[in-house]
Amino acid sequence: MSRVADLGQHPFDQGIWAGANQLIDRATDPSDLRAHGLHLLALRRWRSLGRPVPNEFERAEVVAAIAHMTAPVLLARVREALEGPMLLMKGLEIASRYPDPIVRPFNDLDILVFDAETAQRRLLEAGFVEAVDPELFRRGYHFTPLRWPALPLRVEIHSAPNWPRLLPPPPTSELFSVAVEASANVDGVLTLPPPQHALILAAHAWAHAPLANLRDLLDVSVMAQGVDRSELEALASGWGIKRIWRTTVQAADTVLNGNVDQTWALRIWARNLRAVRERTVLEAHLENWLSPFWAHPLRKAFRVVGKQVVAELSPAAGETWEGKLQRSGRAIRNAAVRKSEHDRALGPEDSRRLPRRP
Repeated sequence: MSRVADLGQHPFDQGIWAGANQLIDRATDPSDLRAHGLHLLALRRWRSLGRPVPNEFERAEVVAAIAHMTAPVLLARVREALEGPMLLMKGLEIASRYPDPIVRPFNDLDILVFDAETAQRRLLEAGFVEAVDPELFRRGYHFTPLRWPALPLRVEIHSAPNWPRLLPPPPTSELFSVAVEASANVDGVLTLPPPQHALILAAHAWAHAPLANLRDLLDVSVMAQGVDRSELEALASGWGIKRIWRTTVQAADTVLNGNVDQTWALRIWARNLRAVRERTVLEAHLENWLSPFWAHPLRKAFRVVGKQVVAELSPAAGETWEGKLQRSGRAIRNAAVRKSEHDRALGPEDSRRLPRRP
């Protein structure tokens, strides 16, 4: 059998992975692949094709391998320190569904428990330490990340999954009622079945930045493989995220499965996905202003957009109108610049003033 035939039988050259390969081949800048979380997939592909691999990607591969080796040890320590059920979400569990888990990097373990405050306290009493300054950590959907002093990964304790604002997350009791044994092979650690996990991933990605990241679409597609679409849609409807789910699935079908019926979201405010590049400053603003219409009914979407526009057009706390106008002027001049480059150029003081989602 020829080498070409052998490659054709490899899981990474079939289905959604073939779609991911096409995206990797389309990218013009390795930094864009890193921004989209596809850098280790690109490393695997380029090696198979005999292409040179950036040193940065090779270093990231070593970091990912260390994370995968140490994750079960860290998870066992968490399990020993906590009482009651605990549920593992996202990174490590998603990676177990990739043909090669190493190509799906992660830097933390996301743990869902009934009493997050007590769990956080018990981990600190057991020897875990805060990974960042609590005063600088302002996200509300989990406590300050923790780490074990000898291990690189962080632990994030959740009382509920990260969810798009103005939409209630599913009850934690409901998630535990359907939980199954996790793939990490640590006694007493649970995870979600594929249908619930796929929806959690879609909602989590949308809460951060809708349709901003190709790996988010890949993760959702991997978790949803083999699940009846009508079952997923019914569950999404029951959780109040039917529009978000449909938008996510349609985007994934277009960029990973070659669906030619490109959605309006990909044509207007998520053009960076098919182009395999980071979102520009202008596209980031369009996403802020327009994505609510793909998540909420029309009247509610207008309310969300109104709050967002007011937040973006008003000076931030401690900022003068002159400073606000200067910052807005830079955004206009940098409309076609990568969002991350623009934010770095602002400096730490102005970066803290970037508007949050309402």
